[in-house]
Amino acid sequence: MGGASSRQSEGGSTAFKGCWPRRRRGRKEEKYAKTGTKRSSSHLSRIEIERECVWEELPTPSSDRMYEMGGDPHDELLALGSGMNYEKLMQNDCCLLHPNAMEHAFGRLVQVSVETMAITALPRESIDNWLKERLKKWVQLSGHEGSIVPASCNTLYKKQCSNRAEGLAYAAISKDPRLQEIGFAPRFHRQIEKNEESFIEIEDLLSQFRDPSHTAIMDIKVGTRTFLESEVSNTKLRPDLYDKMVAIDPDEPTEEEHKRRSITKLRYMQFRERESSSAQLGFRIEAAKMPGGSLQKNFKKVRSWEDVSATMREFFGADVKRVRQAILNRLIKMRDAVEHSEFFAAHEVVGSSLLLMYDRDQVGVWAIDFAKSTRIEAGRRLSHRDTWTPGNNEDGYLMGIDNLIQIVEDLNAED
Repeated sequence: MGGASSRQSEGGSTAFKGCWPRRRRGRKEEKYAKTGTKRSSSHLSRIEIERECVWEELPTPSSDRMYEMGGDPHDELLALGSGMNYEKLMQNDCCLLHPNAMEHAFGRLVQVSVETMAITALPRESIDNWLKERLKKWVQLSGHEGSIVPASCNTLYKKQCSNRAEGLAYAAISKDPRLQEIGFAPRFHRQIEKNEESFIEIEDLLSQFRDPSHTAIMDIKVGTRTFLESEVSNTKLRPDLYDKMVAIDPDEPTEEEHKRRSITKLRYMQFRERESSSAQLGFRIEAAKMPGGSLQKNFKKVRSWEDVSATMREFFGADVKRVRQAILNRLIKMRDAVEHSEFFAAHEVVGSSLLLMYDRDQVGVWAIDFAKSTRIEAGRRLSHRDTWTPGNNEDGYLMGIDNLIQIVEDLNAED
C-alpha cells in the first residue's frame, strides 16, 4: 500500500542497489576471487539469496523492442543503463548478480495480474521468487482488484485512468510544502507509460511496518460525496449498479427502476452516501483488517455516530490508549496541513481515503487515492466544509476529518 526507505535485511546486512545483497565469502569463493575463476551456474544457484533487496531502476524496452534486439542481452542491458558499466552493476567482488541475470535480462514481461502489467528489469526467475515472497504479505483492502501491484520492495504500481489525474495530483501534493513536511500522502516516485496504459509508482506504506501480515489497517473514504461534478450530467443506465443497489436494499429502487433494471451512476452514488455515514458525517468506513487479521468489508450499514464509534473502538483493539492517541494526534496535524494547503484550496478532492495502520511498534495515518482530484478554475478557493450544491465543487473533506477527530476524542474521553 501506498517513505520509500530502503531497509537493511533482517540479518543486518546492507542491501545494494541493482544487485543481490552482500554475503560472506566461503573458502571456495575466496579461491575464485583470488584466481579469477568463473563461477559456475550450479555453484551460484546454491548461494542463499536474502529476501530484502532494493533494485536500481533501468529503462525497460517495449515488447517489440525486445524481439528486435537480436544481439547479446548482456550488451543490451549495459547499453540501456544510461552510461552504467559492468563494475557499477556488480558493485564489488562480493556482490553477485543473479546467476541467470545476463542470460534472461529483459527476456520476458511479468504479468502480475489480469489488469495490470508490472514492468521490471529483473529476469523472470528472479521476479517470480521475489513476487511470491512479496504477495505472501500482500493486502489490498479496497479498489479494483489487480489495479495495484508490487513494484519493488517498498513501492507499488497503481494503474491510472486515461486522464492521468492521479499522477498530476500526487505531483502537486509532492510540491506542497505544508503537505510534504508531515508526509501527508505516500511518496510519489514517477509516472510510467507502458503499452498505451499509464501507471504511477508510489510508496508502499506497509513497508514501514515490521510485519504487514500483523498490521491492523482501516480504509476511510473522506467527503460528503463520491461523485465528480462532471458525473452529474451522465445519464447512462447501468444494470450493474442496479444489482448493487438491490443487494444493499431491495426496496430502494423506484417502480420504474425495477422495470428497466438499471440506474445512473449518480443515483447509485447518492444512494450509497445516504446509506452510509458519508452524507451525515463526511466520511465512511470502507474496509478494515482488524486486530487478529480478520478482513472486513461489509460496512455499508455503518452510518450513525454510535455505529462508527463502536467500529472504531473494535479497530483500536487491546492497545487502545496508545493507538487512539497517536491516531488523534496525526489527524489533527493532517487537518491543519489541509487547512493551509494550496493544493486543497485549488482542488476538488473526491473519493480520497485516509489509511489508518498500526502494529505493536508504530501507528500511522496517510491520505491515499487521488484519482478523482480535479483542479478548479483560477481565482476560487474551496473550504472543504461548505455544503455541496451543483457547481460549487465543495466536497466535505474537512467536514469528514472534523467529525472523525471528534469521534476519536470522544472515545478517549470515555476511557
